[in-house]
Amino acid sequence: MTYIRKSIGRAPGNPGIGIQARDVLVLLNIDDIAFMPSPDDKGVVITDNIVMKPGRYGIGIYMTPGSAEVTSAADGEIDQTGFKPAVKFNHPGNNQEVREFKINELNSKFLGILRYCSGKPADLIGSICNPCKITPSYTGNNESSTNEFTLEQISKGDDIKIYKGTVPLEEPVSVVEAGVDAVTFVAEGQYQLSGGSAVIDEITGGAHDAVITLLGATGGSPSVSNAGGKILLRGGKAFTASEGTQLTLRAFDSGEGGLIWIEQSRYVPA
Repeated sequence: MTYIRKSIGRAPGNPGIGIQARDVLVLLNIDDIAFMPSPDDKGVVITDNIVMKPGRYGIGIYMTPGSAEVTSAADGEIDQTGFKPAVKFNHPGNNQEVREFKINELNSKFLGILRYCSGKPADLIGSICNPCKITPSYTGNNESSTNEFTLEQISKGDDIKIYKGTVPLEEPVSVVEAGVDAVTFVAEGQYQLSGGSAVIDEITGGAHDAVITLLGATGGSPSVSNAGGKILLRGGKAFTASEGTQLTLRAFDSGEGGLIWIEQSRYVPA
């Protein structure tokens, strides 16, 4: 459904309270991205996963808690107005690791994923065609030693997106052993399947609205099936977890029947 003009009331709870960002900002180099999903037809929410090229992952940079500041102001003349979102934060010290990051990534083009302690969906800053650059500034004195970083969209364009996919970090949440027919929920994130001919028909554990992504295996292709009634796949179509594929599932509390994991998206390389 496309956007329908409507009144905007007060959001529930305490919407004006300050943000509580997690202490790691995730950076995705656009050269490492194999597939970038589009937002929905209202232009804000992205539900499918960002898929990285084989062997490529996002990196995290530590943010001093409470230092993250997100801005997104619209600017421009009539018919030329756009947003230029940014996130500014502090990183303590100026050790070798952060200096090497500054020198080697100064001209890199990134997308930024900012996650929140409240559990609300992550913010995504930048796009493939309008990525972000990162600008560092170091200050050291008798009171503090701090790098201030600003990740800002290069040109005027779209506002901050809401990203509901999984975050492609280097280490998967769990490696699923070969031959198992049920995946044990550990935490939200990516689960690396192992090669073999197993048929997975259940996810054990988890909670309502949790999201996981199963990563395809090398050396044999396990599959994911509807057969056990605990996983629902679009159109009832089984998923073959070959190398490079991804299947994202979201948990739904069905009451006495427990959790059912429903397919959100699947990615199969061309």
